[in-house]
Amino acid sequence: MFLLKRLSISVVFILAGCVSLAPEYQRPASPVPQQFSLSRNSLTTVAAGYQDTGWRNFFVDPQISGLIEEALKNNRDVKMAALKVEEARAQFSVTDADRYPQLNASSGITYSGGLKSDKPATQQYDTGLALSYELDFFGKLKNLSDADRQNFFASEEARRAVHILLVSNVSQSYFNQQLAYKQLRVARETLNNYRQSYAFVEQQLVTGSTNVLALEQARGQIESTQADIAKREGELAQANNALQLLLGTYRTPPGDGGMNARDIAPVKLPPHLSSAILLQRPDIMEAEYQLKAADANIGAARAAFFPSISLTSGLSTGSTELSSLFSAGSGMWNVIPKIDIPIFNAGRNKANLKLAEIRQQQSVVNYEQKIQAAFKQVADALALRDSLSQQLAAQQRYLDSLNITLQRARGLYTSGAVSYIEVLDAERSLFSTQQTILDLIYARQVNEINLFTALGGGWVE
Repeated sequence: MFLLKRLSISVVFILAGCVSLAPEYQRPASPVPQQFSLSRNSLTTVAAGYQDTGWRNFFVDPQISGLIEEALKNNRDVKMAALKVEEARAQFSVTDADRYPQLNASSGITYSGGLKSDKPATQQYDTGLALSYELDFFGKLKNLSDADRQNFFASEEARRAVHILLVSNVSQSYFNQQLAYKQLRVARETLNNYRQSYAFVEQQLVTGSTNVLALEQARGQIESTQADIAKREGELAQANNALQLLLGTYRTPPGDGGMNARDIAPVKLPPHLSSAILLQRPDIMEAEYQLKAADANIGAARAAFFPSISLTSGLSTGSTELSSLFSAGSGMWNVIPKIDIPIFNAGRNKANLKLAEIRQQQSVVNYEQKIQAAFKQVADALALRDSLSQQLAAQQRYLDSLNITLQRARGLYTSGAVSYIEVLDAERSLFSTQQTILDLIYARQVNEINLFTALGGGWVE
């Protein structure tokens, strides 16, 4: 008989939680093409394991690597993301604890007496243990726990996304700072050239070879360049401030890396890039975990339509004397099976189920939106690759032509064949083209960083 009771209890505990009313998870179909049509990666040799390239392998410049390391240690966004992971972990532990038996101990003393003075006061000592357990036949508690578990996984992916975004932002901010240094250097070198031209025109004015108009034109060029230098100095200060914010410290920012600072190597990809690579992006993985959590919440909402069965049992003892509180005759036990059957709740369960289903549909749409946005980011970066290379090559050829034009314009002006305005036009065009080339180099660096980030790269602990 005792064995039969043990078997019955075991069966009850095995059956508890074995049924789940959550819908079977199916990953939504990808709403984007299977391949990127504008990849054109056949000219780039792909390395094995390109999908898992970490930022340490991508950013070979030790200056950038050091800045990224510092930012990952001190940046507040990263610290907040880590705390959100711990919060989700704790929430999961709280919810998951409801699936298991709860044992509590209690003790107390009760004083009582009559209102008349002739009735003596009494005291009663009580102590006991209470055990409670809900038999989760329909998976309500299991699904609630699973939903928080999936949310915990989602928070992990959100932390990865913050990590990758920080790597991208720090590297872009560094290159933006170096761009400001280079543009400021070009402006200062141009100012020196303009001052030499002004001295030359001034000498010609003394000898009568030119007029005051040419001298004022040369002076105007100097003033215009000084204004540009002031603008570049302000941009450099802002770039330093932005980099310090990302680093999380306010140490002295890195200095000018020089014109020959190391560039970024192109992201190495296969000739025909599959869009399935997007599934490794942390924001898409986060959206998928959130979708799984929404499925689990549907299961919990469905379980609310079915009876809830719980068992409560306890051991207690009571006595008017503390010395006899634990004597055999003062103890008692109890077992209280309880079943709650939903009959009428003004449509609350139905509304909760509808709410869970709507949120699950929102999670599907959110997942699809994430994939489409990621596809666009990668496609844009791939499309810009050739465009930026062609622009840079054309501007470089144009710069070579302008150098020749400026030399000839100066020679013709010296001989009196052309006015000084021809020299000014050539100098302006040369200065503008030098700045444009620097902008294009920076745009190419940023585009490769964006491509690397859009493909889900950059995650290295």
